Amino acid sequence: MRYGACTTPRYTIKMKKMKVKNILIVATLILSSIGCVNANNNSNTAKGYTVNATTDAAENKLVILSKITDKQLVILDSTYVAKGSFSFKGETADESELHFITFSTTQPPGIPIILENGAKLDLNITGTGTYNVTMSGGKYTPEMLKLYNVYTGYEKEMAKFNAEIAALDPSSVTEEVRRNTNVRYTTLIQQRSKNIEDFIRNEKATPATYFAVKYLFNKPEPRLIMLASKKMGAELPDSKYTKSMQATAKQLGPLVEGAMAPDIKLKTPAGDSLALSSLRGKVVLIDFWASWCGPCRRENPNVKKIYEKYKDQGFEIYGVSLDNNASRWNDAIAKDGLTWKHVSDLAGWQSSAAKLYGVRSIPATFLLDKEGRIYKSGFRSHELEGLLQQLLTE
Repeated sequence: MRYGACTTPRYTIKMKKMKVKNILIVATLILSSIGCVNANNNSNTAKGYTVNATTDAAENKLVILSKITDKQLVILDSTYVAKGSFSFKGETADESELHFITFSTTQPPGIPIILENGAKLDLNITGTGTYNVTMSGGKYTPEMLKLYNVYTGYEKEMAKFNAEIAALDPSSVTEEVRRNTNVRYTTLIQQRSKNIEDFIRNEKATPATYFAVKYLFNKPEPRLIMLASKKMGAELPDSKYTKSMQATAKQLGPLVEGAMAPDIKLKTPAGDSLALSSLRGKVVLIDFWASWCGPCRRENPNVKKIYEKYKDQGFEIYGVSLDNNASRWNDAIAKDGLTWKHVSDLAGWQSSAAKLYGVRSIPATFLLDKEGRIYKSGFRSHELEGLLQQLLTE
């Protein structure tokens, strides 16, 4: 058995692969292939950046400094390790921007840093592959270092895990060992995602927030895009990374996890109008169902138990019926003892709410956080309690 994982940041690198032997060749390739100017041309400007690093990398090892863009890594400068150290000096934008230090190649793995004019960074880099790094100086260095330790911590754990798997004798692997191995692997992946989400949610918004969403997943997760877009918009409104994240969020549509749930306003069994938005401040389950839906009715007892347990802790259910007969709708509510909020336009599959939410089969579920954002959709009752425990404690 062998397990793989996303163990390095993902970049789209459109540059040709290069094997360089001296700084003259590096400069020539930069000018001919991507049109960049060596940053050292401006190294004497007082407002530029400075990066000083100590390392246990081999003497004369090539070190490359690139700027991270959404399309490619753009080489800014290169140097060699000399007597256990290297440095970069140059000029960049006044706005803090993402950069990347790599050894021998532009390809990951490497070390992300944030530079702006006036930044003076000190780094210590040891090891190979998943480097051990300390760094100080610079406006957002503490956040970048914290994120680096989050995802490289996972990489180190995954490397240990793979080493254990590789050491197993295939002839002695039982079904129980396989099951336990799969559980451990899944747990590692899930913990990585949770740790990165916690970083985005709890740390102040910086370019590192953008890095976490954009480059640490094979495909950026919609819920994290929405979370980062909101947080960066509030805390880092003028950054180009915020504008990019917000543009991406707008392309996701209204029903992705993290988006504001479209409002619904329909009649209750008593004939009053009840808007979904009126429940803001509570964790809300939108439950699309109908009296004639067998799977829906079988879910009701389980949902009822969970509702009774959590309704006094800020949990509410907004049941949207796809019935077209008021008597059958009301009879099902009474027979199943459903004491939460109920609405319907009695239009069956032509329900305006079902069309708004793209519902084509029932039961269909959407769980909203206290702000009215979609936290999770498409789940059944056995998953609900775990999701509630996450949301109600935040």
